Amino acid sequence: MQWDYWRLLTVLSLAGFVGLVFGHMMTFLFIASLIYIFWLQGKWFQLKSWLDKPKKNRSPEAEGVIDDVCRQIEQMRAQNSSRKKKLTGYLKRFQSATAALPDAVVVMGEFGQVSWANTSATELLGISWPRDNGVRVNNLVRDPTFQSLLEMDADAPAVVISTSPMDDRIQLEFKVVRYASKDRLLIARDITQTQKLQRMRRDFVANVSHELRTPLTVLRGYLETLTTESDPDLWRHALPVMQQQSQRMHLMIKDLLALSQLETGDKPLLHRPTDIPRLLAAIVEDAKRLEHFNSHQITLQILSDKWLLADVDELRSAISNLVFNAVKYTPEACEIEVIWQVEQNVPSISVIDHGDGIEARHLERLTERFYRVDSGRSREAGGTGLGLAIVKHVLQRHNAALTIDSQIGQGSRFTCVFRKQIG
Repeated sequence: MQWDYWRLLTVLSLAGFVGLVFGHMMTFLFIASLIYIFWLQGKWFQLKSWLDKPKKNRSPEAEGVIDDVCRQIEQMRAQNSSRKKKLTGYLKRFQSATAALPDAVVVMGEFGQVSWANTSATELLGISWPRDNGVRVNNLVRDPTFQSLLEMDADAPAVVISTSPMDDRIQLEFKVVRYASKDRLLIARDITQTQKLQRMRRDFVANVSHELRTPLTVLRGYLETLTTESDPDLWRHALPVMQQQSQRMHLMIKDLLALSQLETGDKPLLHRPTDIPRLLAAIVEDAKRLEHFNSHQITLQILSDKWLLADVDELRSAISNLVFNAVKYTPEACEIEVIWQVEQNVPSISVIDHGDGIEARHLERLTERFYRVDSGRSREAGGTGLGLAIVKHVLQRHNAALTIDSQIGQGSRFTCVFRKQIG
């Protein structure tokens, strides 16, 4: 501010002195004032041009108020630039984090138009950003249930369940959340696996109830009869049946407890070098002693002398289930192969039968608890319906996998792949 006063005073003093010399002091003062005003006005115009286009025009150079204004503007621009960079960084991190979410997230404007969408929105809903920027969501997802959700005008989050427009096998939970003033956030979560687990839980409870009801009904019926009858022939007939049904319940409860321990991890896994050829030979001999062994031809092929790091008891249980199932559920005199091999450093145990085979629609659910291809035949064979579920969980604990291949009329192949756990 002082610079402006001194500059004005200097200009007027010089003009007054020259005017005094020439005898026209007021005229020279008036002319000097006009020149100073035009010069000052030019600096303000230069300041405005610099403010409008800072990259193209230079800032005015003049000591005083104009210079102070320019410095303050530069400081404000630097602060705004810093804030902008921070906000841009926050926005990018938010978008990166949201893009990594498995749930589809779509930011919608007042009229349901797409403002932003993450990667999962493309996979689950077919909404791609920035391709669909500004397009209304109800024009992109035309499911009636979803359309009704968008039409709801409630402050509380609304939720509906429908199929994905990209894959009708995928079940989605749609939720619309209102935020800010009129904007809305659409969230679609894949609940296919959750619904599958809920269905398995319901089936499990129903199956356990059904499996236990039959032997309990038999036992209760005989007990009620035997309390009023003393016929020795009736006792001789009833006791073996009661023993058979109680044994069936015992095996079922034993398998349920074993499966529970495997799922919860309560039982510690003891990895030890395991002689697989010797273990398989013992299992084959046990299979030949089964009451269902009707002239079956079991062939053991040992194609490698390698051992395996495994929990011996759990592995014996898993492989026994596969071999015993092959004996129980194949026709008389059926050929069964048990193969131990290591190919490209990947060990595997295969149990192959040349029986009736299994329809393709059953293969995906074979390892579910109590799932049976033929319920009546399985119960006659004394199965609990938990064997393959136990096999699956044992292999999972060993970082292994069970693959099932089967063709009607040609037989089935169950293969345990152990992923390089060689001792």
